[in-house]
Amino acid sequence: MNSLLLSIMLSSTAIGADGAGTSLDAAVDAYERLATVIIEVRRTEDSVVKTILVQHYEAAQEHLKAAQGGKDVQKHLEAAATEVTYVANEGDKRVQAIRQRLAKAGHTHVSDADTKEDYLFVNSKEKKALLAAAKSIAQLGDKATAEQVGAASKSLAETFTKAVAAE
Repeated sequence: MNSLLLSIMLSSTAIGADGAGTSLDAAVDAYERLATVIIEVRRTEDSVVKTILVQHYEAAQEHLKAAQGGKDVQKHLEAAATEVTYVANEGDKRVQAIRQRLAKAGHTHVSDADTKEDYLFVNSKEKKALLAAAKSIAQLGDKATAEQVGAASKSLAETFTKAVAAE
């Protein structure tokens, strides 16, 4: 695939080339276009992953709001905790599989200074805070008051903003 892309880029620029330097110029021009594409793909990846994290966060907040309503409290608290865990891990199992595939291909992001884990938005300290939030939400239990759930929701919003929204 890579060689196909490169040959297409080179052939589209080198068609009709008659000078010795033209092939080199075409290759450099193709490399410049490739750099632009790579930069845009990374920006797009950031945007897509951030959208995924926001979706998980919003789902968690919806479950917390439903838990505040007093119906199926434990079910909603557990679902909210699961969604928060997905934020902490920068995605669910499907996203993790994609990230593993990208890593195997040599595609990396930011390496955490403490854990050396690869991440886009959530570093190890933020991940610990989000996982702690997920645990505390799950442990509220079916007797949780609306005030307790509201406090958990507010705390989650602050933690999420520090980890993701501020990026």
